[in-house]
This record gives sequence, C-alpha cells and structure tokens, in this order.
Amino acid sequence: MKKRFIIMFTIMAISSIAFAKDANKYIADLDSKDEKTVTQAADWLGENKEKDASKKLAALLSDKRDGVRLHAVQALGYIGGNDYVGSLNQVLLNDKNPTVRYAALLATMRIKDDKSVPVWKQAKATEKDPFILDLLTKLEAKEK
Repeated sequence: MKKRFIIMFTIMAISSIAFAKDANKYIADLDSKDEKTVTQAADWLGENKEKDASKKLAALLSDKRDGVRLHAVQALGYIGGNDYVGSLNQVLLNDKNPTVRYAALLATMRIKDDKSVPVWKQAKATEKDPFILDLLTKLEAKEK
C-alpha cells in the first residue's frame, strides 16, 4: 500500500512540475509577435484556468489584432475571477469588433459579477449589432 502511495505521489509531483513549466511557457508566448502563437497560448491558459496569466491577458485586450483580443477575452472569461471584469466591461462598451464585444458579454455573463449589470444596460442603449442587442434584451427581461 505504501509503495502505491509513494509511486502515485511521485507521479503527481512530476506532473505538477511539468504543468507549471507548460503554464510558464504559454504565459511567455503571450508576448509573441505571431498572432497564432498568442491565440493558442491564450486558449490553453483559459482552458486550464491559469490565473497567473490574467494580467497579461488583460493587457492584450487593447491589442490591435482582433483575433488576439477575442482569444484574450475568452480566456479571461474561462479563468473567471472579478479582477478583470471592469476591463471586460470596457471591451463590451468600446471595442470596434462586434465579435469581440459579444465574447466580452459572454465572458462577463460567465463570471457573474454584479458590476456588469449596469454596463449591460449601458451597452444596450448604444449597441448596433443585432445579436448583441438580442442577448442584452434577453438578459434584461430575465432580470425583471
């Protein structure tokens, strides 16, 4: 029994060290100039809910590349936490790309922070994209 426990503990320890190395590699990849590298890193970090990447992902919300902003928004939504809800709300209100704005709305819905509700109302007043408007209308109706 003790041998099994020691073997299992050793495997878990080695796996966690390897995972930490992977996370650090993907966090470093967020600084790449290559869009595909950045988006793949953001996806991996989001899927693995790597909170240590949140600050770098939030910095990507102002990147000039739509795909980078989109994947950063999605990753922050998967990671969760209330630290960057304000940044996601600003993307919802101000990003020029409707797909990125829609993803920001979904991310704030996933995080479920009360600070987002007034922003959703504000976005509904200015939004022109029909898909975003439809979802905002449904959210408003659900609150009543």
